[in-house]
Amino acid sequence: MIIPYQAAQVSFQRKQRIGENGENSEVYVVHDEHLNAELVIKQVKTDGFNEERYLLEAQLLYKSTHPYVVQVLYACKDAQHIYMAMPCYRKGSLHQVAEAQGLTCRQLIRYSMHFLSGLNNIHSKGLLHFDIKPDNILISDSDEALLSDFGFAKIMDEDGFATPEATYRYHLPPESAHTRDFNNSADIYQVGLTLYRLLAGLDSLENQRRAFGNGAELAGALRRETYPDLSQLPRHIPKKLKSIIKKCLKFDPNTRYQSVIDLLNGLSSIEDLGLDWRFSTVGSIQRWESISSDGTTLLVEVSDNGQCTARKKTAGGAFRRKANLCDANPTPERIHEILMSSDW
Repeated sequence: MIIPYQAAQVSFQRKQRIGENGENSEVYVVHDEHLNAELVIKQVKTDGFNEERYLLEAQLLYKSTHPYVVQVLYACKDAQHIYMAMPCYRKGSLHQVAEAQGLTCRQLIRYSMHFLSGLNNIHSKGLLHFDIKPDNILISDSDEALLSDFGFAKIMDEDGFATPEATYRYHLPPESAHTRDFNNSADIYQVGLTLYRLLAGLDSLENQRRAFGNGAELAGALRRETYPDLSQLPRHIPKKLKSIIKKCLKFDPNTRYQSVIDLLNGLSSIEDLGLDWRFSTVGSIQRWESISSDGTTLLVEVSDNGQCTARKKTAGGAFRRKANLCDANPTPERIHEILMSSDW
């Protein structure tokens, strides 16, 4: 027997808007007055009639409980909105972390192992995410990457396919040109774009698309697998990691990784060499810096005239030139060799 009752109201004060807002949603940091805690609230505008459709995201998140999937604390509604409460992570999203300080390959691999474990979990439960991007990967207070935002998620049919209502346009897989039914390879393609953007630049896809005069040119580049342009990845990216990203981004879904487990196995096989470089540009100079746990710093700089200078210093010491790793006019391949060298 179900006994109806008047539910108590939640009470929270908005503090700040965060993240990229969706077409019908906004995300806020709030202070929940009953819990006396800071939370994140996703506010989704509804039409006042189809609340079940809009509550589906909260239900999917709740059913997808996993250490690397963001937890839903509660959900509620009023006449015009659905509200989903989630933990407030002060480090924000992977987008924000990369934008603030960039990521070393070691950090990227570590974070990827986290959120991909969450993605594998939701695939095992018959769900496709359809909105994997740096903004939808949150960094917990314990510095772990959690998959979030199931607003586009769908349940697979018996053949492993689902049809999303929408997805982020820069992360559409190439097969979207001729079908609206996707399997897990669509999520894997979005993982590849996410890793690419975190290494090549968060705006790299948008910038490259401006070079195409029309949709036919973009479609041709997708078929030739020249978009996204893997040559724009910085020189310190290990060849194995580059090949993993390339496989995620294959035009033919059947030639991508066929499961998240296969992708995780590929990432775990990357050799522990040259993973701590942090790339930046200072004026016209390309600069790579690596700082180890004992304070040893490696520095490689390539000037606009092509001169490559390699230097090293120990904690508290001064930089010393590494003559064997300096080069007057190195090729891109030689720069990669210097960065991957064990002769430091």
